[in-house]
Amino acid sequence: MFTPLTIKTHKFKITEPTLNHVTSMNFTPTHYARIKLRLQKKYQQELTALTKSSKKSPSSPVNKWLKEHSSELKTYAPSKWYFLKQVQGHQWFVSQLPKLSHDPEVFTPREEEVFERWNKSEFAGDFLKVLNKGKSVATATEIALTHFEKHLITLGNRQLLKLNDLDPSYRVQTSLGEKQVGKKVTRMLETTLHLEGKELSLMTHTMKEMKDFSQKIEVALKVIKKYSPDSWERFSAFTEVIIPIKQSEFVSYSHQELPGFSMINLYDRDFVDLMDDLLHENGHHHLNYYLNMGKLIDEPDDLIYYSPWRRTLRPLRGIYHAYFTFFWAFRLFSSLANAKEVDSIFYLFNASEKEKIYWRAVEEYYMLDYSYQDLLWAKRRGLINESGWSFIQEQRKELSKFKKKIPLWEKKLKNHKSELKDLKKTLLSARKTYKKI
Repeated sequence: MFTPLTIKTHKFKITEPTLNHVTSMNFTPTHYARIKLRLQKKYQQELTALTKSSKKSPSSPVNKWLKEHSSELKTYAPSKWYFLKQVQGHQWFVSQLPKLSHDPEVFTPREEEVFERWNKSEFAGDFLKVLNKGKSVATATEIALTHFEKHLITLGNRQLLKLNDLDPSYRVQTSLGEKQVGKKVTRMLETTLHLEGKELSLMTHTMKEMKDFSQKIEVALKVIKKYSPDSWERFSAFTEVIIPIKQSEFVSYSHQELPGFSMINLYDRDFVDLMDDLLHENGHHHLNYYLNMGKLIDEPDDLIYYSPWRRTLRPLRGIYHAYFTFFWAFRLFSSLANAKEVDSIFYLFNASEKEKIYWRAVEEYYMLDYSYQDLLWAKRRGLINESGWSFIQEQRKELSKFKKKIPLWEKKLKNHKSELKDLKKTLLSARKTYKKI
């Protein structure tokens, strides 16, 4: 049941005045190489700034580690960018410490900001444990920082120097291929897939998984390359590592601070889903390169945008990310649906899988079409900058090319007819309920 919601602002007519003039060409191998090079340069700039600030800061175990191992940090790698971001977070807390009051009763906007940052961090438990004893934000920060420092040094030793150090304050890095059994922390097995010029790392728990998952991923990528070569080009550019996740409640995920690392459920998903998941996380990696470089949108927290994917209200950031990433599912499935024959020497789709391809193409079309109107509304309000909008426009142009194909693909649906009917009804109701005037 939808809750009535009306967002009032100045009236305007939603049109697409620049759709036929999209010339950005953001989705080309040349552009991919350019944005990756930009991030490498930014890494060097931020590392230089970090080194200078650490020299001016009071002596600490972290600063000492940075000085001793500066040579290991010189060249860019996704894991080093991840480490750099964590060290920057540590330095921010250190910079705030002298400005915090040691009076437990004082809670100014500064204390509130520090509280929120700790609360969203891996060290929230350490911080809150002290705070709940009646201590000040300053005291809780001092103690939490000692755990943070030990974690950072252990992280640097384990992930950058490849040592087997361990400390009680260390947070196990599952997204970097670590696993914990009891009190023991080990690294997953790793192999490299050689995919026609693309080297892809795969981490697994067992040798059997390595064999099975390698084969599944290779076949999926061969099908993608054959039927959606531009999707393969993007995947080749941005995905570096795949780590399987066993939790059935997760489909896939990745982190902005860890470019190219995809955590994907390789246990509970079928072949069609696997192709989808590989490209979906790759879409996040592509977008995250830009987000690591700068701002594409304003990010108000207002939950005023209906998400067809989650069937709930989301902030603008959630809708923007969803449009950018789910477009690549549409790109894949529309390419497959538009092919004269999807069976190949690589994989034979059964009847259910073939219908699923049509369904996923149709489903994503309608959901993307719905969310585009909300993104256009946000753009009119100045919440999406020109660079951020150019991506959406370029995707919209590609989506529009298949408008006449959608009714034809709908006719091929048998087992998904009720789902299609429900989707259309839901989107129509959402448009009326969450209208913006």
